[in-house]
Amino acid sequence: MDPYSYNPNAGGPENQGPNGSPYGPPPGYTPGPETSYSIGYPPPGAPVPPPQGPYPGPNPYQGGYPGMPPQYAPVPPQGSGISAAGWVGIALGIVLVVGLGITGIVYALDNADSPSTTTADDGGGGGGDTAGDTSSADPTEAVVADPVADAVIGDCFYNYGDETTPDLETAVCGAGAFETVDIVEGTSDLASCDGMPSVNLAVNSTGVDRVLCLSYNVMDGDDAYHAQVDQCVYGTSVAGSAWYVIECQDGAFKVIERLDGQSSTSSCSDSTYYIYGLAYSTGYTYLDTTLCLQMMYASGDIGYAEIDDCLSMNSDYTYAEFVSDCDDGNAYVTGRTNEIVDGESWCNGWGWAYEEVPDFPELSFTVCWGWL
Repeated sequence: MDPYSYNPNAGGPENQGPNGSPYGPPPGYTPGPETSYSIGYPPPGAPVPPPQGPYPGPNPYQGGYPGMPPQYAPVPPQGSGISAAGWVGIALGIVLVVGLGITGIVYALDNADSPSTTTADDGGGGGGDTAGDTSSADPTEAVVADPVADAVIGDCFYNYGDETTPDLETAVCGAGAFETVDIVEGTSDLASCDGMPSVNLAVNSTGVDRVLCLSYNVMDGDDAYHAQVDQCVYGTSVAGSAWYVIECQDGAFKVIERLDGQSSTSSCSDSTYYIYGLAYSTGYTYLDTTLCLQMMYASGDIGYAEIDDCLSMNSDYTYAEFVSDCDDGNAYVTGRTNEIVDGESWCNGWGWAYEEVPDFPELSFTVCWGWL
């Protein structure tokens, strides 16, 4: 039986937020195995481009703006009627007068008492003018905030680095953010967060001995991303929809394999019970996760049985399990279709069973069987 798969990030990078996270359904919504729904969200806005200058366009002093009137060279003033020789005489007279004036000024300044030059007291007691003093102490480097040192449980961050060289920036908790779920004091050992299923990143401080254990929020409302083997989850195949950890029950999906660092269901191991895959593709390998799932059919293993498979069926014909040897069973499969049909007529006198999965019609089936 070919398994089916679903990628919560369907829609591509344009449907993703910070750290590759898509948007999901509103908080507080939790579907059950019998619930179907459809919901969509617009893609997050593109990164804001760097601001332009206040007056983009040509330099008004280098050609002007379009639409300005043509610029011409200044026109010389019209003649006054005085001959060229007259103008020369006037110019020589002005030069002589100005020259005598400058000589007198220079002589007067040369004989005046020059003011003494003083240096302001380093202690500030001289009262001298320090406006021209260009000496200064070495500039103090800007203090870089350490988000790890000041964080408390519940604080959230974006990571603009990677798994080995994180670059944290304080953020509002939500899709694409890392939430602080635990803090280990007195150590810088990143292995302190090992064994915490919901932790995706551990970071330490540059100034104090403490480690933050951070949990990635792949999508608003989604917690199936952190589901572990043998836990049950549920959602729908609607693009961009979140999945949830729920109590194991008929119609739920059970996690039979969790593959961290994988973003394709093709990585799931071949298994009789592997029928559906959930792949989270974030754009960061260390955050990618694939869940290989088993549908918990109410009728048991008959949902996975193929023609000629042997089963042990209960007395009221409602539940069946695989057997390793047909001698241990009491029924076998004579026909199968992944559709809901009229079993009584389609099976032509054989026993029949069907199970409909409203949210996942491709996982529905009708089976014909007979006694061994």
